[in-house]
Amino acid sequence: METQAADTAAFYRRWADHEAHGSSPTYERLCHAVADSPATLAFLHTLPRTQRQPNLLLGALRWFEAPVADPAAALAFLASHTDQVRDLMLRRATQTNEAARCAVLLPALALLREPLVVLELGASAGLCLLLDAWSYQWTDESGTVRRVGSGAVRLSAQVSGGVPLPAAVPAIAARLGLDAHPVDVTDPDERRWLECLVWPEHTDRAERLRHALDRAAATPPPVQQGLFPQDVPAAVATLRRFEPEATVVVMHSAAAAYLDPAGRRELATTLDELGVHRLGLEGPQVSADLGVQGVPASAEGRFVLSLDGRALGSAHPHGRDLRWLAGADQTGTAPVQ
Repeated sequence: METQAADTAAFYRRWADHEAHGSSPTYERLCHAVADSPATLAFLHTLPRTQRQPNLLLGALRWFEAPVADPAAALAFLASHTDQVRDLMLRRATQTNEAARCAVLLPALALLREPLVVLELGASAGLCLLLDAWSYQWTDESGTVRRVGSGAVRLSAQVSGGVPLPAAVPAIAARLGLDAHPVDVTDPDERRWLECLVWPEHTDRAERLRHALDRAAATPPPVQQGLFPQDVPAAVATLRRFEPEATVVVMHSAAAAYLDPAGRRELATTLDELGVHRLGLEGPQVSADLGVQGVPASAEGRFVLSLDGRALGSAHPHGRDLRWLAGADQTGTAPVQ
């Protein structure tokens, strides 16, 4: 997943062809239209490069109820509402918070010694911090189903390749999220922004998000303002003081993509120096930049699940499935705590 590029038109075409293709025909057509529109590109170039992302523009158009299903009408709407859309894009960030990713993160998390304390980077509304609030259902190639957890919101995923499915949700003694712009799950506008970031065809994701936000609002997860990697050492120290004997895990999904390659390397070095477990779910290039070993060549268009710098499998970006890698370690390593 790219978050910025020097050539905006090529960025939007590539995003349409590799991210939206096969998943959102609406956004695939609209992003090609953006790439072919000099006026729209000129508008995007009035924004900082980091704010030109397709998901941010598309979410802003949805916020103003632009007719995104009709590319010509959507761009005409943008041309007549440039000031409002620009203001929103400067104030907002792409903070999709897909709880379903927990279904592919949990098997890796369950490899570690309990109890766990979890620090999530780029936590947004903190839905992925509530790993023990959901129920889970995994279905393997033979149709065998494994269910754990008792939460009202069920997260389902197809699994293949011998995923080591847990018999229970791991015990989590403490949790904390870091985000540059934490989302208040009790604020209607914040909730609506997250809903606007869900792609139009993904009605199942939109419904799941609403239910997950309702559950999170009942007991808001602890997410504080902070940047990574610079604020990670203090956050880890806080968790260690809270539960000294617990296993510390720093988790991130679709978050390290917002760092440049040097920032990703710095993040990996920081986590190694802190002696914590690192659990990642990121794109192949982002994973490689983080020093993950064994990134599969077949992971194009998918996310790589990694633990402590080793690839365990590949997953659908929205957590729909998990393919375990042959020979992937199923024991977990033990950094100095």
